[in-house]
Amino acid sequence: MAKEYSEVVRLESTELSKYGYKQELDRTMNVWQLTAFGLNYMVPIAPAIIFGSLLSISGGTVALPYLLAGIAMLLTGISYSTMVKNFPLAGSVYNYVGRGCNVHLGFVSGWVLTLDYVLIPTVTSASAAYFAQQYFPSMPYWSLLAIFTLGIGLMNLFGIELLSKLGLWLLVAGEFIVWMTILVWAHAVQSNGVGTGSILSVEPLQFTNFSALATATSLAVFSFLGFDAITTLAEETKHPKRDIPRAIYWCVGIGTMTMVATGYVGMLVIPDWATHINNETWVATTLFQVTQMTGGQLITTIYTACFLTEMAVFNLVATAAGARLLYGMGRDSLIPKKIFASINKKWKTPHWNIIIIVTIEFVLGISANITALSNLVNYGALFGFAALNLSVIWLYYIKKKGSSLKENDEHLIKPKGWQHLRYLILPLLGFAVIAYVWVSMDRMALLIGTIWLILGVVFLAVKTKGFRQLPPELHQ
Repeated sequence: MAKEYSEVVRLESTELSKYGYKQELDRTMNVWQLTAFGLNYMVPIAPAIIFGSLLSISGGTVALPYLLAGIAMLLTGISYSTMVKNFPLAGSVYNYVGRGCNVHLGFVSGWVLTLDYVLIPTVTSASAAYFAQQYFPSMPYWSLLAIFTLGIGLMNLFGIELLSKLGLWLLVAGEFIVWMTILVWAHAVQSNGVGTGSILSVEPLQFTNFSALATATSLAVFSFLGFDAITTLAEETKHPKRDIPRAIYWCVGIGTMTMVATGYVGMLVIPDWATHINNETWVATTLFQVTQMTGGQLITTIYTACFLTEMAVFNLVATAAGARLLYGMGRDSLIPKKIFASINKKWKTPHWNIIIIVTIEFVLGISANITALSNLVNYGALFGFAALNLSVIWLYYIKKKGSSLKENDEHLIKPKGWQHLRYLILPLLGFAVIAYVWVSMDRMALLIGTIWLILGVVFLAVKTKGFRQLPPELHQ
């Protein structure tokens, strides 16, 4: 086993050397650990965070926004799998867009994507602290937030191997509780006459208009942010070109099925949702109310405990992914290299990045509006996804440097026949869907996100002397 592992590290280190890098992170991840990482980032119980908001925005449906968001994520996932086979590097969208299309656009995409990877742990930390305070009302909010953020930060510092071992078991437990709860809801509807009284109904598919549905879909993307984080572990995966694409497809498929089922069955319980929609507490805790109506105190307690546990796991993997995005950008000297590309020699983790993210979590968790942060997270993710889809087309049709996707085949190819579907039509369709959802976002999120985008462009212009220079590392 040790000999096999050494050979894997040697081969992948050779791959990295082609880009001017050396192997610094520890390669331990396999396809199932990657899938667990992505799904734990997505969080099986994620609909509990935004269920009421989706219902309110769409005008009656939660299942349809999740289904449409899942289709959009699948199209983007295909583009991710294409790019990771071309560039098996840490840094995700930053590297894929930068090397597949243009290094300056790659930086801007990575810059905007920090709104996803760095801010999303703040949302989960604040949500967990808020729910925990319901059980420990004597403890101030800031102290619960501090316990949560510091605890997760320490676990991340100890390395990806610990995270991968915990992740698989926590995922199994989380998925079990979520599906158990869905079955409890369904049983109450069908057997006890709760809600619609039948599991076959059009009630969960009602919506105000297509504009409202598109806006709800843009928010539903929040629950899918995670499959893309798998790609940030390319340099910690034993066989990244093979296992990361497989993990992406498993992650999107399982996540979509779980969320659509939650959205459909949950709405069967509350066909009278319109009478509660002006109650902010009800909107924020809709699935808590649904579970209490159908499962009683025991099931509600189990569901709430699962929610808090999943928030912790979500925060754990989100912080890990964000730290590695910053690592990829820091290694190329686009942000201070001594800080962001520094690796702890004992634990093989980008420790300063983790500390920075944990600090941001705590500060923003106390002072910022969580709803606004959630919308900004989606801005960054959707911008990055759109740029990624276009980069696949650019790499294969403009630069003409795309490689074959066959295992261990690095020959450049000229797409022909059915290959146009993979390298042109699907990425173009993915871009169109993402772009439509992106412009349907909350207007304030679009404004603030665009200001952050402009700041990134200005920073890059100064860093590269008017886009005329590149860091030495990117001349590879």
